[in-house]
Amino acid sequence: MKTWERATLDSLARGEMDPKGNLFFSPKGQRDHGDIKLLNAGVDTVRQLYAGKPCLALFDQIIEVYHQGRGATIDLFDATWVVGAGTSTSGFRYRLQNNDLGVIVLFYARHTKVENIGTHVKIELSPHFIQERATVDVQAYMDGIAKQLLAYVEPMGCAVHLALDVQGWQPPSDFMDRFVTRSKRIVRKNGISDLEITSGEVATQYANGQSYLFGSAGALQSAIYNKTKEAHARDKIHFWESVWGRASSDDPTVSDYDPERDVWRVEMRFHQSVLREFAQGIPCNVDTGECLDMDHGFRRFLDVVPHLTGLWRTALKSYRLDHSRGLIDSAWQLLQENARFYDHEPHFFYKRARKAPGLGNERNVALVVGNLISLYARQGFTTQQAMHYLTQCGAWDDIANYYRRRGIGSGELRQLIAQRLVERRLLGKAA
Repeated sequence: MKTWERATLDSLARGEMDPKGNLFFSPKGQRDHGDIKLLNAGVDTVRQLYAGKPCLALFDQIIEVYHQGRGATIDLFDATWVVGAGTSTSGFRYRLQNNDLGVIVLFYARHTKVENIGTHVKIELSPHFIQERATVDVQAYMDGIAKQLLAYVEPMGCAVHLALDVQGWQPPSDFMDRFVTRSKRIVRKNGISDLEITSGEVATQYANGQSYLFGSAGALQSAIYNKTKEAHARDKIHFWESVWGRASSDDPTVSDYDPERDVWRVEMRFHQSVLREFAQGIPCNVDTGECLDMDHGFRRFLDVVPHLTGLWRTALKSYRLDHSRGLIDSAWQLLQENARFYDHEPHFFYKRARKAPGLGNERNVALVVGNLISLYARQGFTTQQAMHYLTQCGAWDDIANYYRRRGIGSGELRQLIAQRLVERRLLGKAA
């Protein structure tokens, strides 16, 4: 797939491109995506599997409480848990659940005898549990529970859901016509009116054309939906607004989040079997180039963390929005390339400073215009297209004032642009 070239006004003033710029260029035109704000790039769900031999005394204690009936609770791992049955699709017989903490512990594999070593524990973590803790602490918490429930503990893989929350972008009206996927399972639904998270599935009901789901839960699955509506439906809007409110790109004292606009989520859900296949491909950390240690693979959540950004980019190639045949959609390219999933302190957000040349900076304005014209010539734009895209580059007021102060009107500017395009093509000076 061909991608768009990217630049900022600052980089154009230097005669350079910028792989993180908001201005996108291709033979199909120019796009300015400065209004797209990445509010949160993080792990939404973790499901960690553990193999080992069950500690029968503790298992028997929990099962005894379970037989007391619906709503029975037990105090374990410094918390109080409701004891219930695992769903038939989860693969486990029993469940410990604490929604306030945001943790579900499934135990006693259905297809392995309790006295045998097997994958008897699965721990599922909610977004608010993950958001409030560093990844080292998240892994340590899960390991601690597993060590109390099992002997001979061994991590056996994990599933992760990567989520990117954005404002300024939503699926276009022709989304389904341009979206590319190999998945045979595609579900388009109309606005979430209710959502319930169970131990292994997400059951949804919808009402107004607001959600897309591609793929199956046992593979790489993609979900694109209106997160604002979903958060309201689940009464989680206050939590998510506190997360989005910390996102900023320019001024750290001013949030990029606009409460009056809907937030859309692009979510990529990696089943543990998918991550196991990625581990066999020896993936690299996209920032450091460090290769995966094949001794541990992706058996623990902590092992996956350095590779989250690379996994995200790969997933957005498997599920891809195209502009046209052979060319990726420029906004989708931004979502793919700009999102960063880091192992930093909780609530870390990707930030990128942007500074546009203003009045009194005539040299930069002249350089921006000159380099844009060279770029337009290389992309094969007509004079009409070049004039149109100049007005959309984010610096048009500065450009217009620059030429107005030199006595050049709109007609003369159009003639000047046409002349410069021809010169760059015929004299070989296109950038």
